[in-house]
Amino acid sequence: MSMQYCLVTDFADILITVGKLQLGPSEMMEYRLKYHEEGELPRPDVKASRVKISLLGPVPTSKMLRYLHSVPGNSTDLEDGLKQSIQALNIVVNTTPNENPTIYRPSRSVFAEFPRTDNLSMKAYDSIDLGGGLIRIRGYYSSTKTSTARILLNLHGQCSPFYPEINLLELMRIYWDSGNDLYTLEKFVQKLRVRFRYMEDDKHQVIEKIKTICGFSHARNEMRDAQGQVKTDSHGNTIWTGNADRNYGSSTAVKFECSKYPPSISVADYFSREHGISLKGPGAPVTNFGSDAKPIWIPAELGIVLPGQVYKGKLSDDQTSKMLRIAARDPAENARRLVGTGAQVIGIQANNPKLSAFGVSIDTKMIVVPARILKPPQIEYGNKRSFTPTNASWNLAGLKFYYPKPLENWSILRCGNSTFTSAHIQVLRNQIKQYGLGDAPPSPAVGYHTNLGIADDDKTDKPLKTVFRKAKEDKVRFLFVILETKSKPVHARLKLYADIWSGIHHTTLVSPHFMKQYARNDRGVNYLANVMQKVNVKIGGINHILSSEGSPLEFLTTSPTMLVGIDVSHPAPKSMAEAPSTTSIQEGRVEMVARIGELMGKRLSLFGRQYKQGPHNIIIYRDGVSEGQFKTVLREEVSAIEEVCYQKYDAVNQTRPKIVVIICGKRHHTRFYPTRTQDADERHNFNPKNGTVVDRGVSSEKFYDFYLQPHAALTATVSCDQCPMRQSTLTLYQAKPEHCTVIRDDIKMGPDVLHKITHNLSYLYARATKAVSLCPPGQSYHKFLLLVAIQLTLLKAYYADIMCERGNKYLAKYLNQQWPPGTAFESKGSPWLEGFHDE
Repeated sequence: MSMQYCLVTDFADILITVGKLQLGPSEMMEYRLKYHEEGELPRPDVKASRVKISLLGPVPTSKMLRYLHSVPGNSTDLEDGLKQSIQALNIVVNTTPNENPTIYRPSRSVFAEFPRTDNLSMKAYDSIDLGGGLIRIRGYYSSTKTSTARILLNLHGQCSPFYPEINLLELMRIYWDSGNDLYTLEKFVQKLRVRFRYMEDDKHQVIEKIKTICGFSHARNEMRDAQGQVKTDSHGNTIWTGNADRNYGSSTAVKFECSKYPPSISVADYFSREHGISLKGPGAPVTNFGSDAKPIWIPAELGIVLPGQVYKGKLSDDQTSKMLRIAARDPAENARRLVGTGAQVIGIQANNPKLSAFGVSIDTKMIVVPARILKPPQIEYGNKRSFTPTNASWNLAGLKFYYPKPLENWSILRCGNSTFTSAHIQVLRNQIKQYGLGDAPPSPAVGYHTNLGIADDDKTDKPLKTVFRKAKEDKVRFLFVILETKSKPVHARLKLYADIWSGIHHTTLVSPHFMKQYARNDRGVNYLANVMQKVNVKIGGINHILSSEGSPLEFLTTSPTMLVGIDVSHPAPKSMAEAPSTTSIQEGRVEMVARIGELMGKRLSLFGRQYKQGPHNIIIYRDGVSEGQFKTVLREEVSAIEEVCYQKYDAVNQTRPKIVVIICGKRHHTRFYPTRTQDADERHNFNPKNGTVVDRGVSSEKFYDFYLQPHAALTATVSCDQCPMRQSTLTLYQAKPEHCTVIRDDIKMGPDVLHKITHNLSYLYARATKAVSLCPPGQSYHKFLLLVAIQLTLLKAYYADIMCERGNKYLAKYLNQQWPPGTAFESKGSPWLEGFHDE
């Protein structure tokens, strides 16, 4: 093809060409094509599909240039012409990885080169094995973005979990051996694309077929709601799901009607007689590669999982730890990879013919932007002990909480074979006294004990009900729960019983973790110090505040101000059908908060009862929305908040509040690297120093946004055999800045004040002795700030995220792969609607 007609595509529905294609007077051309899978030979009996190409028009690059050089207007105004131009530019820039058959896309705009090997077994992936049948592959995020009078390419390394290219039966056995059941195994392999080469044509040439897994062999039941009604899709068709018996047939057990071998034959016998294949694993669940109505049974051992298939479910704790450990690189190494391997994968080198044909050139050097470093605030604890943290961190040695609340009517709950002796209880009592929480003994002194299941909440529920009922009868107000091991299902059920059904405050200690610390010289004191921070906050105390010196929170301490954190947590991809999102309970996959007005009205009423007036200022930190949703936030959420404010304020003749809305988040791909040694945090591999703020050079051209890194990077120790180019252990984590965008500012506070407030509030996270990366809460800092434990509070984004996570604990049964088969989520049958404690 000549450069006049050089084209690129997103491999979905868009073609972009340098010159105009000759499509005739109607500017549309239709073709008939016979589709076949890659690697398969065309089949003459395949019905041809219609493919239509029509002209949409020229890419409006002139609008994009005009937008970049225009004066700021509406802060949320993104013209359609700009969106189309950026979309086209991304397709052009990413054409090299899109056309490379060895590079795959684990998610939009992320490109990963899949390691190919002739050894199709898990041993070939030892260095990148995550366990449980998954591997990790490092890829690169590539996307263009606009900035002031220029266009930038955002390039960033990102690791993703993939299925390995191995025998399907081996994959199933690895997953099964990781402690999973057949039901979750079926969900794990469902929709995987598999290659088969067991058939031959008339010339004895191997025929390769590629098929998609529908599921295993088992009875199907109609999906029903909580009232027992059959669920249907939008077309009125019955929705089917696996039955509760979970009887999965093997190749020897499953039979089908066959005219050649009447009346029926088992799958194992069919492959033996028809293809001369004696199965090595006939007892394994046979896989269906057809549909529920028309199954096609093929033994799993005959298939090879196709490369490049990303895993979209939720990783286990162990897999997450391995992913972090394998993916971690120090900032300098990340920078070298970006300008080296990353640039090669994306194909942004100077001699790229496709980029040249479209007149696109990319400077492979990183841009240099100005930054400044904010000073940390002074932290104040009890007895007016104040100090300035170093490296955004401090410890609790010799300190008492600013406002300790007496801990009374507390006891111990040991689960399973967890260890917590009288000596351990004494150490715990010493720590309670050390931080000013009183000296009350546990009551009952011997505490409680219960045996719990590890994964199945049906086994966990009965003993939990018994022990919490007993604790409530004994008037226990706080429980230290000692877990035998870290178990997410058990932890989730504890939260549900404690928070919802009994009203008993609690915190958990993992016995092996505590015992490991207890064996050291400090006798577990450091471990328990972190526990005490949680305890004091849960019973209504205040751990620390910001010293008033230097007015760290500006007008927040002189004018009644409410800080609001809003976030929505969504169910994982393989959650129960129609599982909800959590802010309050609302329809799943909906980012906007449906009942924001009602929720905000309750918070305003609480504020009014506490302080006899409404807040003069409302500062909203909204997490979890993208740039394309800014208008929706203003139109739906902020308008609803305004309406409820006006109703309440007008009713008492109070001046309406000033509202500030800041979108904040960390789900971005922008990283900063110091250009001078004196600006680097040398303790953390030349990350930027804590307090670094950037609002020029890489920020938006139309609305005010900034990047803030209030924290110091976390560290991880990696041995030299995991990092062969180094001779000693290394700290590897790279600091990730918070990105804040102001979409409304009635106060007109200005950048300096906004930076200072957001930065200093990051030191008020109650459960840590360090600044956190996402601005948390005004934790009862002043009489105008009130801490309440519900999603829409006087908290900000970090606490909002925690509240959503707590909501997920209550819904854990529905937000993973262990839901009751044949059931869709119905809010009327939710567990929190019955047995709610009366306090």
